[in-house]
Amino acid sequence: MTYPRITAELLAQEELPGLDHRSHNHLDTFLVRDGACWLVSETEGRVVVGLVASDTDRVLAERRSWPVPGPGRNQGFVSPLPDGGLAAVDNGSVSVHDSDGGLRWRYEFRPWPDEDTAGGACVPVGSARRLLVTTTGHIGDDGLLGADLCVCLDLADGRRVADTELPSATAGYVFQQSLTDPAQIFLDALMGDTFFSLELSLDGDAVSARPVGDDDEPFAGVSLNGAVLKLDVGGQWLTRCEPGREDTFVEAEDVLPKGLRFVGHRPGFLDDGRILAAAAAEQGSDANHHLILDGHTLQPVAEVDYPGTTCSDPLALGDGTWLTTEGDLVRRWRVSDDSE
Repeated sequence: MTYPRITAELLAQEELPGLDHRSHNHLDTFLVRDGACWLVSETEGRVVVGLVASDTDRVLAERRSWPVPGPGRNQGFVSPLPDGGLAAVDNGSVSVHDSDGGLRWRYEFRPWPDEDTAGGACVPVGSARRLLVTTTGHIGDDGLLGADLCVCLDLADGRRVADTELPSATAGYVFQQSLTDPAQIFLDALMGDTFFSLELSLDGDAVSARPVGDDDEPFAGVSLNGAVLKLDVGGQWLTRCEPGREDTFVEAEDVLPKGLRFVGHRPGFLDDGRILAAAAAEQGSDANHHLILDGHTLQPVAEVDYPGTTCSDPLALGDGTWLTTEGDLVRRWRVSDDSE
């Protein structure tokens, strides 16, 4: 099974120190927040968030940094805020820091007993008036923790506004937003060997969560115009979900060369009509293929060639360009005019 070859054109490259280090231990290295894409790194005791430039001839438009929050150890999940601040979740608390680094407030909750398998996440919502945070749940009559919670806090003062129970317990979490509709909030929850994929909504100050697609298919990459991608954790299939339409589903063995599966965590919308995805024989392989898929049918239509370099796990940005990383080096690409 072969496809037409297209050539990638390098638009820009930039070092982001600490990106590779943080990517090994955190799920927040790439975030979509408030209609923009962000990269998160950690270096020399500081968390750095870089705003991916809307100008495609650059990688980053700006960088913001804060001392690593928390008691002298790696912080958990962080999220930039629209007002220039930073929200950070530790095992047992969430804190919001102003753009000058000062602490605005801290909200504490009961820590998870095993922070190696569980961890909170956060995302600003509702025109940045609220912060959604995943936390531990209530203690049952048996003395054990029940279902985890999604808690809604006031961004101004940390006041608890509402909460809802999640189908997961003692899980690891990551929040993501649609690039074109920040009100679409997606939550992946890893509980043992099971993934739950949920869409969160805020109606006034009431929080609700609904499942999207099947379990064991976490959300992947950039979401656009109501459509989201979900990737089987083993890379055996890819699903496109959109409200009001039947899900589109393809199996790797039906659309990829023999022995290959979808790999990485970032197949996403390159633009409304195209998806960029990686395929290889094994997860983490350097010998992978980058494929352009039809944005609606998920059928491969071309394979990308890179001049003078190899790249893994591409990250589509929704504007026709994509990023690749090599250590702390970030490169931005598009399809060459000669290939279109």
